Amino acid sequence: MAIRVLVELYTTLPEKLGWRKKWVELPDNATLRDLFDAVEGLEEARREYLEKGWDLIILVDGRHHKFTGGMDTRLYDGATVSVFPPSAGG
Repeated sequence: MAIRVLVELYTTLPEKLGWRKKWVELPDNATLRDLFDAVEGLEEARREYLEKGWDLIILVDGRHHKFTGGMDTRLYDGATVSVFPPSAGG
């Protein structure tokens, strides 16, 4: 069986990856790591920020992934994953 997850990109990421919202089909018990590996360009974008010492802000239904299991957060049918690049400024 499979699940469908809505992925939404914000700020500079839509221009970088060429899309803003996309439904992604994944196997049951898929994790955020599986999602990032399955969506072309998403893990590469994350690695670019990690190399600079930052991580993307990733929310699963509005909850920061660092508080739900990190990249091992289990996804479920109908979940919304929102991805933001890190920001700075004042």
